[in-house]
Amino acid sequence: MVTVAVLAILASAAIPGFTSLINRDRLTSRANELVALFQYARSEAIRLNGRVVLCPSTDGANCSGSDWDQLIVVVSRSGQVLRQLSGNGRAAISADVADVAFSADGLARDSSGLLATASITVCIDTTHPSDNRRVVQLASGSRVSVQQASGACP
Repeated sequence: MVTVAVLAILASAAIPGFTSLINRDRLTSRANELVALFQYARSEAIRLNGRVVLCPSTDGANCSGSDWDQLIVVVSRSGQVLRQLSGNGRAAISADVADVAFSADGLARDSSGLLATASITVCIDTTHPSDNRRVVQLASGSRVSVQQASGACP
């Protein structure tokens, strides 16, 4: 009986830490998937010598909507979808841009032709871990980085 009581106490102490570990891994995994998708879109733009767009999609075939939980990489001139990433429902994704378009030189540019910047936030609405957000940032048209942040999910 004492062994069961000690085991119950140890389990109740370990479960919050384990939940935090799972949430942290979910955030990191999703952010890494986004980084890989950025790198893939950039490399395909160079390989195909044309414009490739990373964008949200509601149907998995066209750039549409603003819900970044489902993403596609699509060739601009042909509309061919090269890769698709669907959300898992546990981590919400939001962005400060409508899409990210890489040109044949491997650089993302905005509508005015300047080097693009973008922030895509992956968030789990929880207090465990306290850093419940990962921000995938695109800077200078091609530099991708990931930072930890905390706060309410958008």
